[in-house]
Amino acid sequence: MTETISRLRVPDESELPASAQKFFAQSRADQGFVLNYFRALSLNPDDLERSNTYLLPFLDPAQGRLPYPERELLATVVSAENRCTYCHIHHVGRLAGALGDRARAERIAIDHRHVDLSTRERALADLAVKITRDPRTVTAADLDALRAEGLTDEEILEAVEIAALFNYTNRISITLGIVPDAEFFA
Repeated sequence: MTETISRLRVPDESELPASAQKFFAQSRADQGFVLNYFRALSLNPDDLERSNTYLLPFLDPAQGRLPYPERELLATVVSAENRCTYCHIHHVGRLAGALGDRARAERIAIDHRHVDLSTRERALADLAVKITRDPRTVTAADLDALRAEGLTDEEILEAVEIAALFNYTNRISITLGIVPDAEFFA
């Protein structure tokens, strides 16, 4: 019996166009498996490609304006705030790797407010919460607090994009009921 990973049909890889098959092959080469999130999105291969063209650079430790651990902090806080099981589990693992500390990553995911974060990390996490709960509550003072912590306007924009993007991926994952990959628990 095949495991159901989404509330919608998940196409067999052989049904996908060459570009999606190539993406899956690259995913397997990079991490040893294809994320269930990608498999679920492959129902519309053009959407898979379009969303990943925007998403994947933010998840690449070698890219981005913000340090990689801060990008994963944003993804983890947003996913925890939304209670997105799939993204929560995935990004706790990535944050743990970025920090070299699984317990700290788990504590951040449970409730970052009870973790000893730097003032910069706290400002980023608080921004992520505001963007998730009600972006209209973000004020000039919030952005000034980030600037006071040494962030440039370009880095602030990246933080906003990451928080908004993970709200997008969380909503897809939650709505489709995407099952966390077994590899997340290894």
